[in-house]
Amino acid sequence: MYFNPMYFQRKIEINNKEHYVLDFKEGDVNGDGIADQVYLIGEKTFGSESPFRENIKLKIIDGKTNREFIIPLKENAGYNPNLFLGDFSGDKVEDILISIASGGSGGFGFYYIYSFLNNKPNKLFDFEKFNEEYQCYVNYIDNYKVEVISKKTNIKYIIDLVYKGEEYLAAIYNKSGKLNKPIKGWVNPLGGLYPIDFQGDGVYELYAVQRIAGRYNADGLGYVQTSLKWDKQAFEHFFQTVGVFGEKGNVQETFSRRDYIVEKNEDGIDFSKIQYRYSETRKNIKLEDAFAKIYGLQRGIDKVKYYYNKIDIDGDGIPEIFVYLVGITTCGTGGCSGVIFKEVHGEYNLLSNFTLVNNPIIISENKTNGYNDLIMYVSGGGIKPFYAELKFDGNEYPLNPSIQPKVPQGRKVKGIAIISDDISESKGIDF
Repeated sequence: MYFNPMYFQRKIEINNKEHYVLDFKEGDVNGDGIADQVYLIGEKTFGSESPFRENIKLKIIDGKTNREFIIPLKENAGYNPNLFLGDFSGDKVEDILISIASGGSGGFGFYYIYSFLNNKPNKLFDFEKFNEEYQCYVNYIDNYKVEVISKKTNIKYIIDLVYKGEEYLAAIYNKSGKLNKPIKGWVNPLGGLYPIDFQGDGVYELYAVQRIAGRYNADGLGYVQTSLKWDKQAFEHFFQTVGVFGEKGNVQETFSRRDYIVEKNEDGIDFSKIQYRYSETRKNIKLEDAFAKIYGLQRGIDKVKYYYNKIDIDGDGIPEIFVYLVGITTCGTGGCSGVIFKEVHGEYNLLSNFTLVNNPIIISENKTNGYNDLIMYVSGGGIKPFYAELKFDGNEYPLNPSIQPKVPQGRKVKGIAIISDDISESKGIDF
């Protein structure tokens, strides 16, 4: 639905105070099958030229009865308030995600998810409860490392600080790699909460991001990345990783798999017959709309680059489209997100999506259930790197390559490696 930009200059009187429409979405949030109108409204205390908004409230108009509901928010002041509607609980009724940037130097934000089934507000997610539960210890340790210990998941992550450089390390460690004195860092409160339909089943999960700080807030070390899904009464984590910062180094060794897979690897797998194909360079708005819907991405907010190739993987003469998404919201320590679309009557329909993808992706000549097998490189998370073989099950490909069978030792692989770009050099296409 198209709305004139002037719509958001609209004023609403509540308790004799002027409120403005800050964001608007339309969808069935009460479950009666009729679209409702959902607003974020608030005051522009310092005028329209200031991006700061306060006294932000959620307003819902029942599409059937025109009855209005106002839901106050505990944290109700900040920047860039916005709405997202999607089914998070699996009841096939859209829920309401509210995001407000705090504007603070820590880059944290305020996030709520409400169900409004039968016109009764029920808070499904509260960022303050998340911040309380998902705390971490951050400790500098000997040998140029930092340990990040998640209290909630009881998992320890190790960050190697060597990439920080000699000057940084010399201020913390002696020449033997021993700490000069104990140093503790911290993990900031929730800095990003993104709806992603990981399973492609129409029910959204959550991707939560918290920034890891070292000696001071600007000394960023990486991000704690937690994936959450609704489990009857609350959101529970089902996957957590730590993503680290780095600096440009040996491009061939760090980013490009091309030189690595041309020769036989240590398992004797022969990739010498692989043909390499770089990704397309033309921006595709329709394709962007398709993957944005799946991953809950918003233009101007989510900084994502994408790479894509068209290749026929089912032999019907019509190429499918493989998209590789690179960005803080779509990548983790083990790789990034990928998705395959089939073009049907001019529309992009989801065939499969993937997590933990590293490029390039090999389209093998071998087929299963009429579709080419996929071969993906798996690394990160402390596992020994290997090549996984993903087979089509008749409906879709597996989501996670890291739990798929390894390519057998000694196999000679033939096929086409798509998205063979050197990601460190290729800019990709901005979403």
